[in-house]
Amino acid sequence: MVFSKILVAYDGSPAADKALETAVELAKLNREIRIEALHVAKFPILIIGEGYISVTPDMQQKFQEEAEKIADRARAKLEAAGANHSVQMLEGEPASMIAEYARQNGFDLILIGSRGMSELKELFLGSVSHNVVQHSRIPVLVVK
Repeated sequence: MVFSKILVAYDGSPAADKALETAVELAKLNREIRIEALHVAKFPILIIGEGYISVTPDMQQKFQEEAEKIADRARAKLEAAGANHSVQMLEGEPASMIAEYARQNGFDLILIGSRGMSELKELFLGSVSHNVVQHSRIPVLVVK
């Protein structure tokens, strides 16, 4: 199978950096490959009983600025590598947003870093990479 459009799920972690590096290495094999880094930010909310409280505007701005810094790091790494690329940023539940974004935008492959959660934590919560693998309709390469 030949890949021409690769989505890299990027959260700024060392594992995400490895996934981005893997995409760049694949692109070196074929300069036609387009890499898109996607950072999905999940801004916290506080749930109390049946209601919820959103973060304050100041907190929202800080979370937004942090998300932009993460996206900028991906952009800088791709530019330094000379890759044919773009960087997108979305807000929502990371695993479902990554799989849906890839499906809607015609990607051939998703690259995602493995977070290396403990087995017990992953058993109860699941990892983003595990959920993307389970819900994606296209191939997913999990990079350790």
